[in-house]
Amino acid sequence: MSHRILFPLLCPLLALTACAVGPDYHAPQTTLPAHYQHQAGSSQPQLQRWWTVFDDAALSQLVEQALQSSPDLAQADARVRQARASLGVVDSALWPQLNAGARSGRDQFSRNSENFANIPLANPKTGFNDYRLGLDASWEIDLFGHTARSREAASARLDSVQEQQADVALRVAAEVARNVIDYRGWVARQHNLQAQLAAARENLRLITLQRQAGEISDSELNQAASNVASLQAALPALQTAQGAAVAALSVLLDQTQAQLLATLAAERPIPATLTQAPVGMPADLLRRRADIRQAERELAAATADIGVAVAEQYPRLVLVGSGGWDSIHEGSLTAAASRFWNVGPQLSLPLFSGGRLKNQVTAREAARDAALAAYRQKVLTALADTETALLRYQQEAQRQQALQANVELAELQLGLARQRFRVGEVAQTEVLAQQQLEAQQREAWLASRQAQAENLVALFKALGGGVQGK
Repeated sequence: MSHRILFPLLCPLLALTACAVGPDYHAPQTTLPAHYQHQAGSSQPQLQRWWTVFDDAALSQLVEQALQSSPDLAQADARVRQARASLGVVDSALWPQLNAGARSGRDQFSRNSENFANIPLANPKTGFNDYRLGLDASWEIDLFGHTARSREAASARLDSVQEQQADVALRVAAEVARNVIDYRGWVARQHNLQAQLAAARENLRLITLQRQAGEISDSELNQAASNVASLQAALPALQTAQGAAVAALSVLLDQTQAQLLATLAAERPIPATLTQAPVGMPADLLRRRADIRQAERELAAATADIGVAVAEQYPRLVLVGSGGWDSIHEGSLTAAASRFWNVGPQLSLPLFSGGRLKNQVTAREAARDAALAAYRQKVLTALADTETALLRYQQEAQRQQALQANVELAELQLGLARQRFRVGEVAQTEVLAQQQLEAQQREAWLASRQAQAENLVALFKALGGGVQGK
């Protein structure tokens, strides 16, 4: 085909390369309430490195170490690199493909084959040494956006995996913070229980002496002994919970438990929380929550996939060419007479596929609809998570105030009992009983403080707390 014929045919086809079939993606319009139902304040929360709010050096150190060395984040980073490489594979289709080849071999042809049917020689030569050196090139002209939509889908999936990485980082930071808070809580509650147990044992010793003197009945002695046994039985559960928190941290940070215990060696109280936690507006969740952004990117990828499926129903044009040298004599391989070449367009058009291409488009459209539903579900889940976390935080704050008042009252009663004991108005058993009551009230307050710190972590997580700048 001459260039005068080829050029007019290619011009209108090349003009179509900017045409990408299939639906163009538009981000979904999402309407959220103007305020949370349990609104605590309209000011924006400080989510950047939110874990520093707890004012615990070991907690901050472990969170930041986890963001650098966590196996979960190592897996997420590998998935990002994989998605980036997959995008590079798709990008390569935008460029011409060039391959080089060389061959040296012995060829033997059949005398009875069609190759010699019209050769009027009695004994034609059928064995040859063949030497070949050449290049093959191909370049698909993206007439209807098959490659462009494929790249659009791959790029959106790379964005999705990067958002997943951000979500994993938030989850890791939250789990580390929660387990450190739990560790502090279990240690504080063990100390409180041990103080309560010491008072109960001293009370049992005094009551035993009183029973030996015949001053009290067996039932009072048995009750004191039962109290000691109950407190002793509660101690292993706290020790187990403390060990479980360290074990969980070991997995999150890829550190030995001995290393973690060294970091946590300095005793600290259960971290304090905010008096009032600002949460901003519900609409902020759309940009702050990595899982929502990930779902939106998956929707974009699914929309682009439809375009890929639609483009497969249209013609595909590939420019192909090859050239090189071919000779049956090694010494003449690079001679001018040994040169060969060919170049030209190849056009393919699917005519009948038994419904495969049509159903492929339908399947991609269904996948897009599923991705849209998943996105909407993520938005609703994020809103529900934040409302729940906010409600729990507010309710526990009220409960903690009441428990704090109980502890203060119990401390006052204990002080009065000690004063009365010093002047001989009451027995030591009365002081010990009041001391155990104060420890019981403190246990409830410590449990509430631990739960409230965990609730604050959950609230930061629900708000999409940032981990940038780690």
